[in-house]
Amino acid sequence: MLLAHHTEAISVLASLELDAEKLIEVVRYADSERALCTSADPRGFDLITMNARAARGLREAFGGERWHFDEKDNQAGIRNPHNKVRVIHCNFDRNCCDSTNSPTNLAEKGAASRMKVASNQAWIPGLPVPDHQEDSEYTTWVLGTHYDKDGDTLFAELSRPVTFTAGRYTRFEQRIVLLDGRGTSLAPNDRREREGPTEIVDIVIARK
Repeated sequence: MLLAHHTEAISVLASLELDAEKLIEVVRYADSERALCTSADPRGFDLITMNARAARGLREAFGGERWHFDEKDNQAGIRNPHNKVRVIHCNFDRNCCDSTNSPTNLAEKGAASRMKVASNQAWIPGLPVPDHQEDSEYTTWVLGTHYDKDGDTLFAELSRPVTFTAGRYTRFEQRIVLLDGRGTSLAPNDRREREGPTEIVDIVIARK
């Protein structure tokens, strides 16, 4: 496990053609829509809303010449055909942004997520992409979010899953913390009150 500094996080995001401030805006927009749900809504509708609005937010924030709308395997998100990166949203559990525990998805995932993780396992920067499956050249990053109702706090991280077991993400090679739940944000222009002076990126590197 490696804790990196703010500048390293920005560098990683820049290589992905992503922007921390925009990602955080997406998360807060989706959460504001989730907050409109009430007990009168069907059970789980808050998570459905968070997922749908996060996908919309990603598209509105990044969609254009470089980033295209993506619906691969009915998982809404965005993809960049120039650097072969895809971003989708996922509702994470309470381990979101935890530096000592890996998060996982709240709702069980199926074959679509398993195949995307399999493609991530084969992705090695700088090496030719094996021509064995259409779309396997894309690496998928997950915008994971978690809302702690007890603490009334919002967490968000951008992570690249490399292990998928029994419908769950179980290991990530890289994790970039965007909102740590303590008011600390990776976005340099975020005006919200912060409790800590520095931003943290949690990058977990594991090699076989």
